[in-house]
Formats: sequence, structure tokens, C-alpha cells
Amino acid sequence: MDMIWQALDLLEYICKAGLLLYLIRDRIVAKEKYYRIAPWFLAGQLFVINFWTANSRWLEQRLYGNPPAVMSNSSYSIVKLVICFGFSFLILDLFYQGRRLAKLYLLSVFYTVQESARFAVHGLWMLFIMGYLDRLTEQMITERIEMEVYNQLVNRMQLFGWLLFAGGYLSVMYVTFRIYRRYIKEPVTRTPSQGLGFLMLAPILGMALDAALRIIFYRQVGMEIESLYEKHSSMYAVVPVISVLCLVSVVYSRKIYSELIQAEHEKQNLVFYKQQLADMTEHVREIEQLYDGIRSMRHDINNYVADMEQLLQIKEGQGTLTETVKQEAEKYLTGMQQAVDGIFLQFSTGNPVTDVILNRKAQICRQGGIEFRGDFLYPAGLGIEAFDLGILLNNALDNAIEACQKTAAHRFISLRSYTKGRMFFLVVENTYDGKQLIEEGGLCRTTKEDAQMHGLGMKNMKSCVERYYGTMEHETGKNTFILTLMLQAGEGHP
Repeated sequence: MDMIWQALDLLEYICKAGLLLYLIRDRIVAKEKYYRIAPWFLAGQLFVINFWTANSRWLEQRLYGNPPAVMSNSSYSIVKLVICFGFSFLILDLFYQGRRLAKLYLLSVFYTVQESARFAVHGLWMLFIMGYLDRLTEQMITERIEMEVYNQLVNRMQLFGWLLFAGGYLSVMYVTFRIYRRYIKEPVTRTPSQGLGFLMLAPILGMALDAALRIIFYRQVGMEIESLYEKHSSMYAVVPVISVLCLVSVVYSRKIYSELIQAEHEKQNLVFYKQQLADMTEHVREIEQLYDGIRSMRHDINNYVADMEQLLQIKEGQGTLTETVKQEAEKYLTGMQQAVDGIFLQFSTGNPVTDVILNRKAQICRQGGIEFRGDFLYPAGLGIEAFDLGILLNNALDNAIEACQKTAAHRFISLRSYTKGRMFFLVVENTYDGKQLIEEGGLCRTTKEDAQMHGLGMKNMKSCVERYYGTMEHETGKNTFILTLMLQAGEGHP
């Protein structure tokens, strides 16, 4: 019989190990060198440590004395739970990436759900067991069944009761984790510390409730064992209700946080799309100005030619050009040069959108006394949308111009691009005032007063880069700031 119970315990621990792997799957990433073995180590330690704490006579003697009196005090079982939690956290920390707070949160969710599910099912299970035992005892007292039959029925009841209890709480755990996972859209390691602090509240309260119940659940007084259910029969209903509420709080806190994050993303996307619309409007306006200049130039060129012909006719009539005629000719030539310069594109990148952006930024730099050096070609063969590159160029160059305007040193902006295989690199280097930059979420925080409205350039660039599975990095020198953007070729492009 002991072997059967041990086999059932092993089955329970295997199921719990599987549930732990199900909870963390795709929500926390194993370290690259441990990618294949990390799940096996995590599941294996949970299986081994649970089995050891349940069957170790050495641990029983340390907790309950020699000989062990397992029923003497239920609060000692907290030690076993702490041991299991500690070993699980150790393996999770060694074999998986991310901050320890994120790992602690996931593990807290697992053990909180496990203990809450056990207490939720335990009260109903005890009612069934106690009712069945009372019925068998009554039948034995009235001699409707013999002692041997009574013992057989009790043994069967214990086996069936264990299957009912273990199957019940493991099923509750699975359902809870399945609902919980719906509200995690990305790895938990990306959750900021403040978010993890909010999410930790529910598991902490759940573990505190579990500790309180374990302390008062039963206690041996003399030769009798006082049970919480026997002292207060209402606890048969109260404990499961509190446990279910604890499970709901863990899931609902995750749901609330996910909805808050989704609302924040939608808000950022709205601002992002507004900026896109503004950029598109600006592009259209600049292109219209360009074509208006071309049409105006075509309209006026005939007048310029006629005027020059008249000046030449004056020359033929007089034999030589007078000083007045020379001055008039120079004025006309200067006007023609200025008109041509107004529509001349300094940069030809291979795409009209990026042409307009670079020429407009170059004009702003000339007006502000900023040296602008550009070596940019549109990566036509990589499937990167011109509009996305426009977002990157607009924001990067606007930030560079703003940084240059804050310094009195030699001000310059250098833009260059290059391609390596399926990777496209965009590098912007500029002077800045040399002050220490404050980072927030891997991005440079804006120094403007209205940070909510102005700190969007870097976020928009990051969002755009991530759509192409790229990266955005920056580094600073003594008085220089270098921004490097890397984008991968779009799908379907070599």
C-alpha cells in the first residue's frame, strides 16, 4: 500500500512540475547556453524537492521531533513550502534570463495559486470524507457491515478521496493558469519594476493567507487534535470562498494591469498616428512647394530669356555693354540662380520622400549655422517602407538639430547609411552640450517640461525599428551623441 501512495505522490509532483512549465512557457526565456536543459532542471527540482520534503525522515525529525509527531502543529508545514519555493527560485534564477523581481513574481503566482487551489478544494473534500466516514461508522455500529468490510471501504475511500482532492486542485490550478496566461501578451521580464510591484500585491496577500491558515489549521493539545473545521464548522465554506477570491485576485490584477498597458499603448499609438499624419501633411506641403517652384520657374523662364535678348540687342546697337547694362544683366542672372537654387535638391537618395526630408533638414541646418553632412541612400531592395524611414529620419534629425542648438561649440550633424546583407544601418552623429543623459526604459528621457507630449520621438523610432525586428542604440562622447538604428529586411526580401 505504501508503494501505491508513493506512486500517487510522484504522479502529483509530475503534474505540478508540468503546470509550472506551462505557466512560464514563453513568459520567461531560458539563457541561451541552458536553452534545452533549463525546463528539465526546473521541472526536475520541483519533482525531487517535493518528494524529498514529503518523505524525508530527517526533515520530519527536525520539524516534529523524534519520533516524529506529524500532526502536532500544522504551522511547521510552512517550512516545507519555503524550502520548495527557495529551490525553485534558485533554479529559475540560474537558468533563465531577466530580472529577479520578475522571476520572483512568476514563482509567487505559481505557489499562491497552488496553495489557494488546495484550500479551495480541501473544505469540500473534507465534507465528503467526513460524511462518508460517518455513514460507514454508523453501518458498522449497527452491524450492517463487518469490520473487515469496513476497513476495505475505508481504504478505497482514502484512495478515491486522494484522487478527488489531487485531481480537483490540480484542475483548478490548470484553469487558473490558462485564464491568467491570456492576459500576458509579452515576456514578464519586460514588465517595468513599478508594474511588477503592483502585480506582486495579490500573490503576497495569497501567501500570507496561506501561512495564516497553516498556522491555525490544526494543533495537538494533549491527546486530542484540534482542527479549524471542528472548532468552527462555518470554515468549511469560508476557507474555500476566501481561497477562490484569492485566485480571482491574482488573475484579475493581471487583467487590470494588461488593460492599463493596452490603454497606454493605444494612447501612444494615437499620438504616434497624429505625428505620422502631421509628417505626411508636411511632406505633401513641401512637395507641393517644390512643384510650384518648378511651374513658376517654367512660367518665368521665357521672360528671363526675353529680357536677356533685349540686353544683347542693346549690346549690338551700341557695340559695347555699358556699366548699367552689365549691372542689369548681373541682377537677372542672380535672380535666375536664386530661382534655380530654390528648387535644386542637394540630396538625391533614390526616393522622393527621403529626398524631401533630407533637403528640408539641410536647409534648416544652413539657416541655423549647423554643418550638415549626409551620405544616405534609400535601401530599395530590402522592403523597408519609405514612410517608416521618413519617421526615423525626421525624428532623429529633429533631435540632432535641437541638440546642436543648445551648444555653442562647433555644431555639426553627420548622417550616413549602409547595408550589410539583410541589415540596413542608419547612423546619426551630432554635437550636444555634454550633459549626462537620463535614460528611462532604454531611451533617453526628454528634458522638456511637458514630457508626456514631447518624449515621443524616441518612442516612435523604437516602435518603428521593432516592426522590422531591429535595434536602436546610442552612445555619447565628450561632446558628441551617436544614434545607431538597425533594421532587418522585410518579409519576402532576400
